[in-house]
Formats: sequence, structure tokens, C-alpha cells
Amino acid sequence: MKFGVTVRRIREDEWKAFRSLRLDALRTDPLAFGSTLARETAYPQEKWQAWCKDGATGKRNATFVATSPSGELVGMVGTFSAEGTPHVWGMWTRPAWRNRGIGHRLMEHLLNWINRSFATRSVILDVNPSQAAAVSIYTANRFRFNGVEEALGHDSPAVVRQMVRHFGPEP
Repeated sequence: MKFGVTVRRIREDEWKAFRSLRLDALRTDPLAFGSTLARETAYPQEKWQAWCKDGATGKRNATFVATSPSGELVGMVGTFSAEGTPHVWGMWTRPAWRNRGIGHRLMEHLLNWINRSFATRSVILDVNPSQAAAVSIYTANRFRFNGVEEALGHDSPAVVRQMVRHFGPEP
């Protein structure tokens, strides 16, 4: 519980706090995400509730959050499965809580869960290379760029580059 922060799986009933965290992320760092503030602000309550339920109890999807000593959600990261391969999404920490190792701890919890939950030996993510802190966290956690790049759909000419991490010894 470094700096009084706890990292754990989200709870189903935290959908309002999660909505606030996610919308703050989209507002603060719009080029870090494949979605937009306008799109997600319009999501109905039921979508947020389902997102949290799946993140809390899903077998192929999970959302991890960092909580402050007062219980405020201060960071997040999640995974979803596409064709049996886990993909990381939504890594973000509130600006006031950055540079405390929270992103590394979120990633550690997520990767441990993925390693236990999937038969696959790799995990994929997309990152805007201008997000240097995120790239640093991913690289420190053995993710490597694999040459796949595409436009960030909502803000061309920004791009996202794919990174992959293999479990087990480094190749």
C-alpha cells in the first residue's frame, strides 16, 4: 500500500466513481485513448453499470483500479479479450497522483491476472507514442513495439502503435 494507495479489481457498485474517473481521463488526456469524452459522456447508466460488473467479475475482461486512502478512484487499467488474446486498455492515473509508481502497480496486477486467466502467452496494447509516461511503463513491463501502427481515429494525424508482451522468458 505504497503512498496509501491500494490496487484491486473494481467493484460492481463503483460505476459512478468509475464513470467520473474515465471521463476525467478522456478530458485530461484525450490523445491517450481510442474513445472521446463526447462519446462516453453520452453512455447510458446501464452501460457504465455493465462495464463495472464485467470488470469486477468477468472471466475474460477485468478492470483494476487504484484507490486513495479515502477510497477515491485515482487510477485504472483494464483488459478485454479479442479472439482469445487479451488487450490492455485505459491505463490512466489522475495527475495529482502521478509519479508514485501507481501505473506500474496497476500494470503488475493486471498482468498477473492475465497470466492466470488466459492460456495465451502474449498480451497486446495500443499506445500513442506521444504518451511518454505510458510507453515507459509498458516498456518496463516487457512490452515491445511490433511495427503495427494506425491512425488514432478521432484525432488524425495522431497515431497509435501496437505493443506486445510475451509471458515467460524474454525471446
